[in-house]
Amino acid sequence: MPYFDLRHFSKEINDFGETITLRTVTTASTSKWGDKTESLSNETGIKAVFNIITQDDKYNLEGIFKEGDILFFFKGDQANVTRGNRIQYNSTWYEILEVTEHKYSGTVWMQTAKVKKI
Repeated sequence: MPYFDLRHFSKEINDFGETITLRTVTTASTSKWGDKTESLSNETGIKAVFNIITQDDKYNLEGIFKEGDILFFFKGDQANVTRGNRIQYNSTWYEILEVTEHKYSGTVWMQTAKVKKI
């Protein structure tokens, strides 16, 4: 069985990751017209590695990613990486659309967040 060092992976994100702000969004209430009131809390200084999709869309007609989409990679123990929450990187806010957990022997070692610019 291969050996996977979670500490090494966490160190790589700490060393090579960019600092982002992770915003937790909670719907506090909904008016009788359907307008939502949000409660926000920010967690700053979080490290993440990201990948910007740059392939021309004309070569990717059926794919799930479009040019300009961003994938953020977080450590497995990073809390609040959930759909609907937001990420601020380089003064731009992104909404998390989808989160994928990557596991090894039952332990989440990485989380991938697909986002869209808001």
